[in-house]
Amino acid sequence: AKYVTEVADPRPLTWVFLGPPVRHGVGKGTYSAKVAAVYGLSHIAAGDLVREEIKRKSEIGKTMQEIVERGELLPDALILRVLRRKFMRAAAEGVDHFLLDGFPRTIEQAESLDQIANVQLALNLDLREEVLVEKCMGRRICTQCGKNYNIANIYLPASGDLPEIVMPPLDPPATCLPHLEQRSDDREETIRRRLEIYHSMSDPVENYYKTRNLLVDFEITGGIPQTLPRLLDVLKPYRATATSHTA
Repeated sequence: AKYVTEVADPRPLTWVFLGPPVRHGVGKGTYSAKVAAVYGLSHIAAGDLVREEIKRKSEIGKTMQEIVERGELLPDALILRVLRRKFMRAAAEGVDHFLLDGFPRTIEQAESLDQIANVQLALNLDLREEVLVEKCMGRRICTQCGKNYNIANIYLPASGDLPEIVMPPLDPPATCLPHLEQRSDDREETIRRRLEIYHSMSDPVENYYKTRNLLVDFEITGGIPQTLPRLLDVLKPYRATATSHTA
């Protein structure tokens, strides 16, 4: 008789959070950090990882700084090197379960990530486009204190299979009102163009994980206090993948 010895997958177990970039107001960073805390996953925000590397002034950080200053996109290979180093440092401390936010954003990145991470779940945080546009157009920054607010008061009644969406504004205090400004690129035409570019890259990534039965779609229909309990409930069946290594 032949005996097959199971070899544990050396790649760290990873959940990935997909969805529009932070500037589109989905709250992906907040949700991913809270989910990571609940499920005992080490939270990695790809953008923060890059900024930390640049701040450390490591060799790879200096290279990244030069590329960013030229206004160019960082090559996938560099981001993957930083990620791999993060995984290795964490493994030395006994940490090998992660939640990755902000990566992958392209099909090439998704394929490359599989070489260094054992992706067990890809959560796609979705917000209807008309709501995304309205939220982006409602963003304001106080030029005095630097805080961000959102004056959009969103209500969409339930229609057919689509649930009701209620998102109250994040109103500024009276002292900030005279100093509120809207970013020049938070105009409808610019926002829709950004979303078009985002979808052209993200759709193949979603399909990549869908064909592997790893994709979970989740629509945001309210603020964080209303949405987080729903999200945690949806993720309950996947809890085992956050705490066990799959060969």
